[in-house]
Amino acid sequence: MTRLNPKATTRAALLLMAGLCALSSSTRADEGMWTFDNPPIAQVRQRYGLTLTPEWMAHLQRASVHFGGGSGSFVSPNGLVLTNHHVARGCIERLSTAERDLDGQGFYARTHAEELRCPGTVLKVLMSSEDVTAKITAAAKDAADDAARAAARTAASAALESACERDTGLRCQTVALYGGAVVHLYRYKEWDDVRLVFAPPEQAANFGGDDDNFTFPRFAFDYAFARVYENGKPAASTGVLKLASKPLKEGDPVFVTGHPGSTDRLRPAVELQYERDVTVPQRLAIARAGQTLLKTYGQRSAEAFRQAQGPLASTENWLKAMTGEYLALKTPDVLARKVADEQALRQAWARLGTGGEDPWKLAEKAVESRRQRQAELAYMNLGWGGLLGSAGGLVELAQERERPLADRLPGFGDAALPQIERRLRSRFPVYPELVIEQMTLQFTQAQSNLGAGHPFVKALLGTDTPRAAAERLVRGTKLADPAVREALITGKLAAIQASTDPMIVLALTVSPMLRELSQYQRVNIGAPLQRAAEQIAAIRFQVLGTSVPPDATGTLRLSYGKVAGYRTEGATNPWKTTFGGLYARADAFDNAMPFTLSPPLVAARDKVDARWPLNHVSTNDIIGGNSGSPLVNAQGELVGLIFDGNIESLAGRYIYREEADRAVSVDAMAIVRSLETVFGAPALAAEVRGQR
Repeated sequence: MTRLNPKATTRAALLLMAGLCALSSSTRADEGMWTFDNPPIAQVRQRYGLTLTPEWMAHLQRASVHFGGGSGSFVSPNGLVLTNHHVARGCIERLSTAERDLDGQGFYARTHAEELRCPGTVLKVLMSSEDVTAKITAAAKDAADDAARAAARTAASAALESACERDTGLRCQTVALYGGAVVHLYRYKEWDDVRLVFAPPEQAANFGGDDDNFTFPRFAFDYAFARVYENGKPAASTGVLKLASKPLKEGDPVFVTGHPGSTDRLRPAVELQYERDVTVPQRLAIARAGQTLLKTYGQRSAEAFRQAQGPLASTENWLKAMTGEYLALKTPDVLARKVADEQALRQAWARLGTGGEDPWKLAEKAVESRRQRQAELAYMNLGWGGLLGSAGGLVELAQERERPLADRLPGFGDAALPQIERRLRSRFPVYPELVIEQMTLQFTQAQSNLGAGHPFVKALLGTDTPRAAAERLVRGTKLADPAVREALITGKLAAIQASTDPMIVLALTVSPMLRELSQYQRVNIGAPLQRAAEQIAAIRFQVLGTSVPPDATGTLRLSYGKVAGYRTEGATNPWKTTFGGLYARADAFDNAMPFTLSPPLVAARDKVDARWPLNHVSTNDIIGGNSGSPLVNAQGELVGLIFDGNIESLAGRYIYREEADRAVSVDAMAIVRSLETVFGAPALAAEVRGQR
């Protein structure tokens, strides 16, 4: 790998710097999801006259929580975590039944004894990190080809994680930044005893439903509370965000700490063009089919409606997000900016005269390898969750743990195995009729896109139709029982191979095909794209130094911005909404769904002040995964809770535009006031206020 040097080495590169910096909006706007080891100190000082001190950064790091696929923060010394309702929804749904619908009716534990443990939920806080790039690079420096290189890097990462966990007792993870050009080792404190404390009714949390999703003005109480426990008692928080002493006003600088999932801002243009033309349209078709299925299923009965609501909300959110991303990719100026930036980098590379293979041609070759097997990459799988997905996970776990580290698939190092086991053990609701419908759709899509003669499809169906195969598998499996899954985990490969469960038998049958496809993706697509990313990053570092943050990776990041309204399509949107606006919106739609007020809000109408802020927007750069992130002021105090972005911000996977992109938050005081006046939880509000 080319060693990264933040200083330009030639006069030609220096001459190119001005043009590249003009293209890099991080030097002129509130752009960037910055790692905590490289915070945007100069940018924040220039934009807002503030200095980010090490103490301030450490305070935010210790208070910021990774909550499943989202974010959260500690808001009391007693392990109390604030996040979004939709982030905690997996826990809420697992605890709900037809008789006790916590999602629809809400939940409040008035005492610690009433707090309900969330099955399979794990929270963690980043305690420290270390640059291990040199160690990973050294492990692969003598590799003969991409396959050997990928295997060596995987083995080195797994070994570092295992040694770290053995030495520290923390959960350790290697994190690839800049496409793998930089690798850090992250050390986390982890809690697997997480208990639900409070959740408002779903209709209050998601007022406006899909109609209002990714829009502003918004009127949502999208928040929830959980608590972490150690040894059966509330755990001491690693850091605490105090409620702000002063209310927000427009123009105030604000910061977001959270775990943004992924962005593609530094990827070569050829990858984004392929996403636009092939991958995203394919995913949109899958999501639309899933949406139709869930809506149709929900019409069967009230109970079917309840079962479908969680998956439907997730699917519609995914669909709307992808639609926005697709529109961004189809907008000429978005890709034009990426191509212009890339051309400047290519000129810098040519003038630097470092030689070597052309990284952009390497990326083109990898994309062509993806094209050759795109249908299999999209439809050749057992799902990501649910019964069949669990079967695939159990088989994969048993097989990979028997292999030497260098031969294992990524993500199956010794340090990762306990986490995989815990996920496979966790309880989750199983609704057989809904599962049959979902599997029928999955099998039908595989048959249509791969062909009836494809070996994977023949293994799925045998001589059955997609529906008959789904019926046979769902009616015959015992995997809904956690005890059955536990026996297969503890029995390891011998138990898997001896199982007669139809889903395990199917997963075993197709496992060689899936592993071959995974290896193909790793060696022919992932490895060359990583090499290309490393080389492009080296060029970018030489010209721009560390002024460009890495793409998001689901790990802790900081973004900066200000509270600000915006204009869109000729209209001016305010920086905040109010409680009064919520009631006015419900009235304007005659209280019809999805603008129906939940019963607690109806009852509290005469108790609230119509002028109280409810939701607000800021220029912070966020993306999926930031849901549940705290919004803090210059003093590091809690002023809001990120729960969404506006429709314009959906282009954020590829580009940031300060004039229109906005992060949407629940006002922190709205959370406390609603606990006190709407949802009957004054003791919880007092804990957040620091009064108990």
